[in-house]
Amino acid sequence: MLNLSNKKAQFFILTSVIIVGIFYTLSKYVNPYSFVDTSTATQGSEIFFFENIKDKTIKTIEISSASQLSSNMNMFRNYVQNIAINKGYTLAYNYNISSTNVNVSMVLSSNKMALRSDFTVPRP
Repeated sequence: MLNLSNKKAQFFILTSVIIVGIFYTLSKYVNPYSFVDTSTATQGSEIFFFENIKDKTIKTIEISSASQLSSNMNMFRNYVQNIAINKGYTLAYNYNISSTNVNVSMVLSSNKMALRSDFTVPRP
């Protein structure tokens, strides 16, 4: 009787090892397909950067006082052009301050795309 109990224990251990081996093998086949592909997020970085510049331009105009508007816009233009250069983009950023509005023209170019926007923001 002791021999039969010993064989049951060996069968249980052997079955457990085989089942663990099967799960391990299956996990190696399934695991490469479970990674999230983030490469598409980097493909739209130009669009994100361009829209961010546009939003921050509007915000800069809105929060600037009339006496500080010209210097704030000049500092902002220099800042975003430096960032664009560091990212490998070409940014043409021009603005014209009139008595009632600020007209802004932006062109962002990269190896993949070119984006353009002309917009007018009411002056504070």
